[in-house]
Formats: sequence, C-alpha cells, structure tokens
Amino acid sequence: MKLRKILTLALSAVMATGLLTSVSFGQTGTGQQWDVSKSKTATQLDKDFISDVTLSLPAAEEQLVSDVVLVLDKSTSAALEEQALAMLRELKGQVEETNAKVKVGVVIFNKEAHVTDFKDLATEYDTIEAAVKQDISSGTNTHAGLLAGKEMLDNDTDVDDSRKYLIFVSDGITYMYDSEPTATAWSFMADAVNDWAGPDNWASKYGSNEAPDNWAAWLEETGAQVEAQGTEYEYPYDDYEELKAAGSLNATPVDSSADYANSVDKALWLTYQTYQQCAESYNCYAMTAGSSSGEQYLWGPSFMEYLSGGEDVSFDSIKNDIYYLLDAGSKVIDEMGYGTDNAGNSYDFDFVDETPVLTVGGIQIEGVESTAADGATSSYIFGDKGDGEPRFMLDYYRDGYTEETGGETYGECFVLTVNEPVSQFSPVQLTYSVKLMDPSTEPGTYGQYDADGSEGLSGLYTNNQAVLLPVATGGAVGEAELFPMPTVSYTVEKTGGTQPGDTGDADTDADNGSKGSGTKTGDDFNMLAFVGAALAAAAAAGATVLIRRRKTD
Repeated sequence: MKLRKILTLALSAVMATGLLTSVSFGQTGTGQQWDVSKSKTATQLDKDFISDVTLSLPAAEEQLVSDVVLVLDKSTSAALEEQALAMLRELKGQVEETNAKVKVGVVIFNKEAHVTDFKDLATEYDTIEAAVKQDISSGTNTHAGLLAGKEMLDNDTDVDDSRKYLIFVSDGITYMYDSEPTATAWSFMADAVNDWAGPDNWASKYGSNEAPDNWAAWLEETGAQVEAQGTEYEYPYDDYEELKAAGSLNATPVDSSADYANSVDKALWLTYQTYQQCAESYNCYAMTAGSSSGEQYLWGPSFMEYLSGGEDVSFDSIKNDIYYLLDAGSKVIDEMGYGTDNAGNSYDFDFVDETPVLTVGGIQIEGVESTAADGATSSYIFGDKGDGEPRFMLDYYRDGYTEETGGETYGECFVLTVNEPVSQFSPVQLTYSVKLMDPSTEPGTYGQYDADGSEGLSGLYTNNQAVLLPVATGGAVGEAELFPMPTVSYTVEKTGGTQPGDTGDADTDADNGSKGSGTKTGDDFNMLAFVGAALAAAAAAGATVLIRRRKTD
C-alpha cells in the first residue's frame, strides 16, 4: 500500500447535550504524512521531439469507488447514530453529482459482530440506515467488531486501500475478544475467590477504574502477560456456567493474579493490535461514544482517546476526508527535465510556454494568460471562484523558483496553485507540453519509454521532479510528495535503413553510430520530411514560444 494518510481521529460525545468536540490533526515532522493519490504520464516523443505530460489528482487510473465501514458499539447513542447518518446523507448528495460510487458497510457489535455487507450509498441508503439503527444488547466485544470491519475492507480488492475508511465508535468498555466471544478465567478475591469475566475485572486487578498513567507502557506489559499465558485459561464466554458447574474451568492462580492478563486486559490489547493493523492500510477514525458506563469505567473512554492519538474530529470532517482529496492552498511544483542520456550526451527539456489544458471531472476549465506573477516568466489562470479569484493558477519560471515556505530551489519549472478543494471523485488533470532541445544526430536509441514512471527507468526524464505540497481539509499541511517520473526515448537510424550490428539496445546502438542518420521518436517518419517540417516551422516564426531554462554548472 502507499504510505497513506493514516488518520486516527477521536470524537468525544457529550451525552447530556449530544455535542461533539474536535481538535486538530496530529503532526509528524514539519507536516502531516499522507500518500495522496496522484499520477503523471508522458506521451512518447513525436516527430518534433515534443511530449505531452499529464498530472492527475487523484491518479488517472484509479477507480472512483470508496468503501466506508461503520463499526458501532451496541451502546452508541441515538444522537451519535443520527450524526453518522447525517454524514452519509450529505455524502450521498455530493456523490450523486459525479460518476463516483460509495459503498457503506455496517458492523454493530455486542458480544459478537453483526454485519451488514456493503450497500450502495446512492441507491440503498434506507438499508444502511436500518442497519445503523438496529437494536441489540448483551456484552461488548470491541475486538470482534474491528475484526469484522477489517475483514470487510480486506476482502474488497476492487477498491484501492487509500479509498477505504473505517470509523470505530465505542465507549471502550470491553471484556471479551475474538470473533467467537472468548474470555479468560482470571481469579480474583472479593467476598470469595471468583473468576468470572466483566468490566469490574479492571478494578479488581488495578485497585480502581482509573486509566493507567501511560497506555503505551501498559500495553507493553499487558502484551507480555498475554503472550506468556497463551490460551491456557481461556474459555468460550457463553459456556462459563456449564464449565464452572462441571468443575472443568481452568482459572489463573488467585495468589498471583497481578501477574496474569484478565479478560479486560486481553480484550483491550487485541483491540489495539487490530486497530493498528487497520490503520496501517486504511483511513481509520477512533471515536469515543459517551455513555453512563464510560462515566463509571474511566479506563474505557481513556483507551479510545489513546487509540485515536488524542485527536478529535466531527462527522462533518470525516465526510470531507472521504469526499475531498486536497484542500485549497495545495500546490504542485514541476521542474523540467535535464541530465545525461545512456550515451553520455547531455539532454534538456524545455516547457512549451502556451496555455496548458486543465480539466476537472473531465470538463475543461478555460485558461487564459494573465499578468505574470512576481518573478514569473508567464502566468495562466483557470476559471473563476465567483469572488474574483481564479480556481487554479499556473506560474512559469524560466530562470528557476524558490519555494516560500520551505526554501527549496528549483530550476526551470512551473507552480500550479489550487484555490479550491479537490474532490476524490472529480479528478483535476493538467496537460502541458515539453520539448527535447538539441537531440543527438548520432545513430542509436536514447532513453527508454515508461509512460507513467512505474518501471523506475533512468531517463530520458521529461521532468526532473514534480512535487505536491498538500493541504488537507481543515488546513493541515502535509509533507512534500513526489509524483512518479515518466521517461521517453528516441531513435536515430543510420542512413539507408538498419545495418548489420544494429541491436536496438540503447548503449550498443549509440556506440555504433555514424553521421548522416535518420531519427525516430514516437512516430516513424522520413528525415527529409522532418527537415522540411522544421524549416516550415522556423518560417512560421513564433506560433509556439519555447523558453529555455538557464543552465547552471
């Protein structure tokens, strides 16, 4: 999977008012880490040594389908359920305006998981609503709920992992685990020796219902106990009375109970492990559901807060995360390609300085040249937001550019500024042209063609780098991300056609070259026709302006 935007966000529900609190995203380094869906492709060089390059946000080849799985505790309040449904209704309205699809699965858990498989949000909303509102009771098995939610996402291999979302809502109070409810026969002393499983096991072991001071340390210690005792003291939760009556329940020693993990311990530990596994692959949100039990067993809500990294978010923010890829303020900096080819020749691509083509959801947004920005060679604007500001701006810098925030410097490049949110379901695509300057005339094949950069070839690069500077919904700034690097090639043939010894290998053919050759790029063509076309183009004087980058030593 891509290094993905791993969001573990918490929502604290206040039962008395039904209100929800929110805080900002967590930070890593100088910004948040995502792997924003993106792609870059380049056409093979044509007879004029021009390649058309397309940047796409999200990736052009990505299917516009998303999965959302709600994993809900049976104790989730009606107010919180309604907020989840309101989010889905708003998302439904947004998606219906596109060609995209959102599938929603629901897991309601008590002592086991009750699964409603994926339903189309646009056409099966009523079924989804009924699943969310179903009334069940008896026990709480957070581990089973997460296992079921993870399985749903794992099994849908038709949807990209970056488009999968799991929303886990619970008060965190749990005392059984596994898909089939399982408990640990942990002995403790009350009025007499007992070994039943329940939320009171926590206070019996730790002396109160307060949360630990350090959840990370607690998880490490508990994990060691869980692994040490294995399954020796486990039993099917529903069989407790029968096993107890038969005298066949194998319980931990009561005089060393602190050395063993009880049912609450193992349930929380497994819940944490499963949630982290989900978060490694999918967009995950841990949300604390307020409940009367949570007011008594304080370790439960505290665990959910820890699971989320202490970060809260509203359902509205989750909806925006699902619908939007990027927020306004995001930028792309694309530096033109140059380097040394496989024959040791320097190569250099120049930006074709004419209005690029920009589309949103396949609809072209009119672009016009505008007054050049400060330091720019030329500038183009696309669309109007309605407040006098363009929806997108492109500034071309022939002599290089220094990024304001990070201070990074680039050679000849352009900067595309996004002034509106980018939808997951309406890709933004920018297509522009670059031209290879001074191609070799020596026979041989120069470079290798890789249309989308997926093969990791070493040239000829149409662009040295294209950098996304992402901004998330809510304004969180992400780390810079690189687009793939497509490569192109061309072939110069010996006059008179292929001669013995021509292998088609770039290194061999380049070394076996001779003067007086023909050139082949993406198209086969006659050299005389090429020369004639070149002379005609020169006579046309300026139909297309090619701006050369300042070369540096």
